[in-house]
Amino acid sequence: MHTIASRIKDLGFKTFFLLFPAVIVYIFITDGDGCGDKPRDFRFFPIAGAAALLLAIVWSIIDKQRHIYVKLKYILQIILRFFLAYIITQYGAAKIFDIQFSPSIGNMAATVADMRPMSVAWTFFGYSFGYESFIGCSQILAAILLLFRRTSTLGAILMVTIMSNIVFVNFAFDVCVKFFSCSYLAMSIYLLVDDAPRLTNLLLLNRTAEKRNYPQLFQKQTARRILAIIGILAGIFAIAYPLQDTMHMKTKYKMGQHTAIYGVWAVDTLHHSRDSIDHLLHTDTSGWKKLIFEDYDFATVKSWAADRGYFSYETDTATRTLHMKQTYPDTLLRVNTEYRLNRDTLYLFGKYGDDSIYVRLHQQKKYLPRK
Repeated sequence: MHTIASRIKDLGFKTFFLLFPAVIVYIFITDGDGCGDKPRDFRFFPIAGAAALLLAIVWSIIDKQRHIYVKLKYILQIILRFFLAYIITQYGAAKIFDIQFSPSIGNMAATVADMRPMSVAWTFFGYSFGYESFIGCSQILAAILLLFRRTSTLGAILMVTIMSNIVFVNFAFDVCVKFFSCSYLAMSIYLLVDDAPRLTNLLLLNRTAEKRNYPQLFQKQTARRILAIIGILAGIFAIAYPLQDTMHMKTKYKMGQHTAIYGVWAVDTLHHSRDSIDHLLHTDTSGWKKLIFEDYDFATVKSWAADRGYFSYETDTATRTLHMKQTYPDTLLRVNTEYRLNRDTLYLFGKYGDDSIYVRLHQQKKYLPRK
């Protein structure tokens, strides 16, 4: 006899069985092009959720909820376990290889009021590599636990803990992956649905938790062995590929390999041929105050008025030349200089547009948290 609770549980399974694979495919298609929370995400997730619920209702009407899809439930759990293991290993690898939260020295030199909420969070997480790597190791541990049937419940508990914190941070600091992180949290919670009675007995009621039984997907021994081999290979891929891919990305894009002039440089003196005024004077707010050379060929110029100019830059250590191209606000401006580095002092002399320029700067090491 079907109770209301069992009917709701059956409808929920059918909804998730139809929704989660669609979400997984969507994430694989779109997750490689930067942040989420784009207009297409606001269209896809509500439509996919409504469509899955509608189809689940039709499914329930057709089979009159007479069938208990034990094997289908188990197959969905296996898919979610391996998918979450793969995804969470990506995030964990990005942290232990110092890619996701590598600190922006531009943010270090900015006030909190000038930063977006996401930048505040990223600066905090990236300030300490020890803290960053601890989070990454925890995520990889959860991923490994999910791969084994005996430890999958523990892995799911750890995943719910990790993803709950991530989702809260994403909403609190307006991090643009809310849809994806909520999807991972929902999948992690779903993995614990069948274990809810056992966990309640163990954690709340101080009762014995019965052993969980798993359905046998195939009757033939040969088929079970083939499935086991596929599971082992998929598990190795879920952990090894994200680690290898992250290492390759770090090498390819030279992440963490700073240029010779990397850092925050305060202007001691600046001369410009157009008016021969020393822009170090505090009475002239248009003068350069700081030059910030970051990774990924990104530079920022801060004036005394706290305005910023954004540049891309290239350095040639052989000829000791610096080439800067402004990307905002004046995209036509070019700065081409030679540079001389004497310990903590940097000298620039060359062309600012069509005019000559000479700048002497000193490095502010307090903005380098990982010296």
